[in-house]
Amino acid sequence: MQLAINILTSPPKMRIIELLRKPTTPDEIALNLKITRQAVDKHLKELLSYCVVEKRWFIGYNRPRVEFLLTDLGKELYGDISSLALKFRKDGLSTFSERIKSLDLEMISDRISVPEYKARKKELENAFKWFRS
Repeated sequence: MQLAINILTSPPKMRIIELLRKPTTPDEIALNLKITRQAVDKHLKELLSYCVVEKRWFIGYNRPRVEFLLTDLGKELYGDISSLALKFRKDGLSTFSERIKSLDLEMISDRISVPEYKARKKELENAFKWFRS
């Protein structure tokens, strides 16, 4: 289960999933994300194996065209993941703000020096980088 979660929530797959909320071709994905078509195909193959995306063939263009989109299972899974990620980010930003305020109070009350304040603030900024990006 852990492996599946790691695979399904990798940054490239999460970016692909955002594009698959509407039918999209592998070429459009590659162009949009500035990655190779081979990389897109690899990610789509894994997503297909977990039944979170589906492949559709369309005839009526100059030639048959394949598009991918999220399945109902994929919409449910990634909807839940997105909600969880938003809550996680919000909570992380709140924790970051609280720690910075606490650090500010330590410096204002002369419990730490300015150089120590700067060093600890930089550590906090690095530790909470994901939440602030």
